[in-house]
Amino acid sequence: MLVLRALAFFGYSMQLTKRHLWLTLLSTLIIRLLFAGFMPLTGDEMYFIEWGRHLDYGYYDHTPMVGWLLAALLHFGDAPVWLRLPQILIVTFIGWAIYRLLRDTHPKSAVMAAILFLIAPINVLGVLITTDTPLLFWSFLSALCFYRTQKDDALGWYLLTGLLLGLAFFSKFFAGLLGVAYVIYTLLYVRRGWRPWRGIGLIILGTLPFIFLNLLWNYNHCWDNYLFNLINRTEGDSFSFELPAKYLLMLIYLLSPAVVYYYIKEGRKSLHPGTGIGVFSSLFIICYSLFLLLSFWVSIGLHWLLSFYPFVFIGMASVFSATALRRTFYFMLPYSLVHVLVLAVLLVMGPGLFRDNKSIYRDLVYGFYSDRMVEMLAPYRGEYILATDSYTESAILSYRRGGVHVPVLGVGSHHARQDDMVTDFRKLEGKNILLLSYSSKLEQHRDWFDSIEIHTLSIAGTKFYYLLGRGFRYKTYHREVLERVLSDYYRIPDYLPVGRCGMFEKYGKPKKQDGG
Repeated sequence: MLVLRALAFFGYSMQLTKRHLWLTLLSTLIIRLLFAGFMPLTGDEMYFIEWGRHLDYGYYDHTPMVGWLLAALLHFGDAPVWLRLPQILIVTFIGWAIYRLLRDTHPKSAVMAAILFLIAPINVLGVLITTDTPLLFWSFLSALCFYRTQKDDALGWYLLTGLLLGLAFFSKFFAGLLGVAYVIYTLLYVRRGWRPWRGIGLIILGTLPFIFLNLLWNYNHCWDNYLFNLINRTEGDSFSFELPAKYLLMLIYLLSPAVVYYYIKEGRKSLHPGTGIGVFSSLFIICYSLFLLLSFWVSIGLHWLLSFYPFVFIGMASVFSATALRRTFYFMLPYSLVHVLVLAVLLVMGPGLFRDNKSIYRDLVYGFYSDRMVEMLAPYRGEYILATDSYTESAILSYRRGGVHVPVLGVGSHHARQDDMVTDFRKLEGKNILLLSYSSKLEQHRDWFDSIEIHTLSIAGTKFYYLLGRGFRYKTYHREVLERVLSDYYRIPDYLPVGRCGMFEKYGKPKKQDGG
């Protein structure tokens, strides 16, 4: 009934006006605000909040933009809605910008393209503050400037394209794919002699300050970004036909079957990039094709695709007929409403809906009830330093404790090792530590302490465990854990020059690198 009423309001003739656009802008903004308020912060979000509390010009996993953004927001509060506000407003801004971009060149399609972008499920529900938030914003603005270069061929627009691309790069390394797309587009579709290539040179020039800062940070921080993104996280990756199939299915889901169908059907006769709005169709096709090539070796995450997502809807204006736009809307609205209803039900039902799946249930309990867990452990606060054996769990507890950092004990994973920079285990010598864990096998850490006690923490029908360790033994911990961490995650190739490396300064080099 709700879907029928919505369709009736918009009208089967689909003669949409700015009134319909403003209503969509407002209604989708309200929906995102409501979900942002009711949805608990995710572990990833709380990890990035930790970045904001430790301001730097680089971080272990990625470039620093989201950390800077959160650092500014944290000065005024740490409520989930407040911290998620940039993501919420950026989607609204891009929806409005799509209309403004198209209204003069494609007046009959402008409102519909903007509405389709706003009601797409990933945008209606897109409230999480992550590295993709500033990446989406700066990539979109960079592409707008690149579009202007194809219209005006002004060198100043090329330089601004590069500066904005540099800001996108300082948000996430995937921005580099957009730069590659600019080069490929120029190679394939621009036939104006050497001048566009001078423009590409200016784009590169605009990105250089940000590339230099990233190289400088890595030079003085153990080459963490390089080791993580190109070595540690890709170890074990191999050629596969299954991964591209998974990627294509994910892409169909993200775009929606209707969008994919009409791009294939209508694009064959109407997609001529050249100059104009076809630039955006070309950019998203090039970028998603590059991801397809990458997917033969790497599992592509859904969020990897989001910074190029607005280009899909801008491109519709020059590719889709009025009938295709109308039918895409008739599919997209109920498609999105289903997602809204499912997420609403999940939030209302809470973790109990997954009680039969022990692993998922415990993760959800940790996310929903971590504030209660901190309260239950409060009696130990003065005597013990709270720690976990997981980077995600430490980030969650750090947020729940109002920004008091919760260190990680143990080797951990190759992801999210920002704690390596924050915690100095030498300073914990002789301290008492409370280690909260999913695992009941905490007896294995006995050698790290003079004495231990192991207890159970029961909450919401599931159990967690905590170790009370008195007298932390740094030398033993260094031998059993830190030497392995150095060997697994900090083996810097000989061809990379090293300025400073905090891990080496604190704990020494990996044994096989001594004297090397």
